[in-house]
Amino acid sequence: MVLLGLAVGCGSIKRAQYTPEEVIANLRTRIPDEDLRKLVVPYDINDEIRQLAIESVDGIRTDHDRTRAIVHAIIGRTGMSISYDWLSNKTAQQVFYEGKGNCLAYTNLFIGMAREVGIDAVYVDVTTIETISKEAEVIVNNGHITAGVRYGPDLRMIDFTRTPEREYMGAKVIDDFEAIANYYNNQGFLYGYYAETAGDLGDNFDPKAAELEMYEMALDVYPNFYRALNNLGVALRRRGFVDKAIEKYHLALQADPKFAEARSNLGAAYYSIGRVDDAIREFELAAKATGSNAYYYHHLGVIQFQQGNYKEALVHFKKAVSRDGKLADARYYVGESYMKLGNRKKAIEAYRKTLKTDPNHLSARAKLDRLVVSGNESP
Repeated sequence: MVLLGLAVGCGSIKRAQYTPEEVIANLRTRIPDEDLRKLVVPYDINDEIRQLAIESVDGIRTDHDRTRAIVHAIIGRTGMSISYDWLSNKTAQQVFYEGKGNCLAYTNLFIGMAREVGIDAVYVDVTTIETISKEAEVIVNNGHITAGVRYGPDLRMIDFTRTPEREYMGAKVIDDFEAIANYYNNQGFLYGYYAETAGDLGDNFDPKAAELEMYEMALDVYPNFYRALNNLGVALRRRGFVDKAIEKYHLALQADPKFAEARSNLGAAYYSIGRVDDAIREFELAAKATGSNAYYYHHLGVIQFQQGNYKEALVHFKKAVSRDGKLADARYYVGESYMKLGNRKKAIEAYRKTLKTDPNHLSARAKLDRLVVSGNESP
């Protein structure tokens, strides 16, 4: 399904659109030819796609109706086979011929086709109400990129999504270089997924090396791109290079001081090397930057718990639960904190709630069984 979003004001309009040829010419002055030969412009289309775009708007006068015609042409060609597993991070041409892709992949195809027929189409970075991807104690950030069409001073978003109820908290037009960086950042995330889950892929393919290469390519295209810097830090820390990871997190925060995910990851990195006070500071700043994310409060709770500050830990775990009732580990630690504080009744209640949230939480089950037997209660 395609969501034609409500119109929002654009504010001042700066240049955001570049032809594939202009992108390559710009990058030729900044990156080695060897790297440039590997790079693709994800919204670049070929003659067959151009022809479909032109035919789909034949005889249609208004940009609004031409936009709808392009969308319908894409639906007719691909059947809107959208996947959100990041295994479908594709270029415009790949979506066109393979008939499937994620929302950014479909956006690439729309951008290429719409511009071909003179529609003022741009990439839009939107903030959505959704769970942030989390790897163990670190957070990987991909963001959500959709398309926008500018009608004079207004912007109408076009989101290729199966969830039209998605709520937008903010929208920012980004230029094509940042959009391409997002594409390579997502590709790095994909290879990181391969590295952690797929095992040996054969053909001398090393997903760990490819992951790092994709993040570096994102930064070649758009230096100081905060998402790629954060994810590169995650990848480096996963390989044991904590100091290098900390460096990347700092660079991400220089680019965007309000980037809470990088602050959280920085806090986790600090804690892993014993810099407890620095870790607490970064998690507190992350929580302050976005009060809705339960992970930040959970991490604060774990640190305080491990330091023996059980009252402070309980406060943070309760905040985590209030923000995400499905976070079973936070509920479990509420119980653990109550036990340390000598409140057995509250602990039992918390363990029971943990098991309602996650019936397979073995630690909560073991603690509850022990308490129930010793207290002659039935669960």
